[in-house]
Amino acid sequence: MLGDTLSTTTKLNSDDSEYEDEPELYFTDPQQILDLMTDLTDKSLFLIQNTATVEETAKDLRRSLETTKKKIKKETEQQTLQINEMSQKIAAEKARSDKLKQMVLVHVSLNTEDQDVMWDALGQKVGDVYRHCVDGQITNLNILEKLAHIENRMTLLLQGLDNLPEEKLMMMKKIKDSERRSRQRDEQLREQMEKQKERVGKKLMPRSKTVTQTARVRNVEKSPTEDEKYSYLFSPEDEE
Repeated sequence: MLGDTLSTTTKLNSDDSEYEDEPELYFTDPQQILDLMTDLTDKSLFLIQNTATVEETAKDLRRSLETTKKKIKKETEQQTLQINEMSQKIAAEKARSDKLKQMVLVHVSLNTEDQDVMWDALGQKVGDVYRHCVDGQITNLNILEKLAHIENRMTLLLQGLDNLPEEKLMMMKKIKDSERRSRQRDEQLREQMEKQKERVGKKLMPRSKTVTQTARVRNVEKSPTEDEKYSYLFSPEDEE
């Protein structure tokens, strides 16, 4: 009895093991495999397209970032140039202010007569500058008003230079350099001519004195011979 029971139990356990070892079937129809492959293929294509789109978007972003960097760099350089120009103008204005302070100190230290002379000279110079730079007509403006007009004129000219095209500015500089070199050449030529006149005058003056003195002395002593009459025309330098 017990043996039959054990045999039955062993048989049942053996049957359960056989069922457990058999693999589970996920597909009962081959069409299911084809459908799954088609679905996976569509998903792969979709992912590939999305990847290409993302890469193109990334390239556009990189190009945009590079353009922005270049723009920022250019603006930074321009701002740096403007800061340098402004610093130079500030330094120039500071130097001008210091010079004016020195002039004021000198003005205060002078007596009334010297002050009047200085004011007259300063007024004349300011008037000359005003007539040449602002208005050539006669005006009743005082010195400070003329200086204000001159400063305003200079400001407008500086702004015009800032807005002037680079080509025209370079052309004007070349013209100014050419005029400056021409003036220098004329000045050098004039100085050379003056020095040449001085050298020629120095060489001629001793000879004329010697001729006059020799002729006067020989006329007094005796009548010269034909050779002695013209001997004074030949100095020792000429004989050499």
